[in-house]
Amino acid sequence: MGSGFFVLPLLAILIISSISFVFAENIHTIIMPSGASDPDAPYFWSEKTTGITTGEITVYPDDTVLWENADTAFHTITSVTQSGEVDGKFDSGFINAGDSYSRQFFEIGNFYYFCSIHPWMNGVVHVVKNPGSVKSIHNIGSGLSDDGLGFTVKYVLDANLQNAVVINSHDKTLTFKISGETENEQITLILPPKLIDNPTSVWVDGLMTDFETEITSTGTKLIIPISQHSKEIKIMGTHVIPEFGFLAMGILTVGLITTLFFTRSKITLN
Repeated sequence: MGSGFFVLPLLAILIISSISFVFAENIHTIIMPSGASDPDAPYFWSEKTTGITTGEITVYPDDTVLWENADTAFHTITSVTQSGEVDGKFDSGFINAGDSYSRQFFEIGNFYYFCSIHPWMNGVVHVVKNPGSVKSIHNIGSGLSDDGLGFTVKYVLDANLQNAVVINSHDKTLTFKISGETENEQITLILPPKLIDNPTSVWVDGLMTDFETEITSTGTKLIIPISQHSKEIKIMGTHVIPEFGFLAMGILTVGLITTLFFTRSKITLN
């Protein structure tokens, strides 16, 4: 009886803690540093994780921004229009030294703010669509790489790409298939140069589209615009891994050498 009396509260605490963990949102902290109330201060804000001092921050829907007052003066976080007029969307009231104010952002858009006491202290919260996490497709063209394991393509999307990638060495194209629907307006792909070199054209669902490209240390990064219902992405380059992989080419080479050996032996015997 006595042990059960202690177990039940413990279980309740564990359940409440688990629920809190599941529903915890991503929190971004901006600090108002000491001396921020001085218009000649070198900066008025400091983002805790990045050190950015502009008061401008980019977050995703459902993220929370927490402003901490590390100054000795009162401050406010007051919503304004882009032109600086108070619009009433949010207002912290006076934030004492050592206190903080937080706001969770649900909608996509730009949310401007300033300190109503020190109006030169201003910033903006950019709420953008979550691009999704970095994912990978492994063993593309298995058997066609030097190690026989194929290639890995990394991508950023809130949906998944199918593991089966169509390689057409004649057309010099790779074709990716999207599973499900996406809320994103673009997909980012990192393509190894040995898999496809110098991507020159992209088609989304059969329609040629413009795209951004950047050479990185791990491959060619492509940023391709897509729609919610996009299903197929085809990329053409100046070179795609051949139909005959390195292993097949090795076997072919051994076969040619063997044929030449027996041919020469036959000629010698005659």
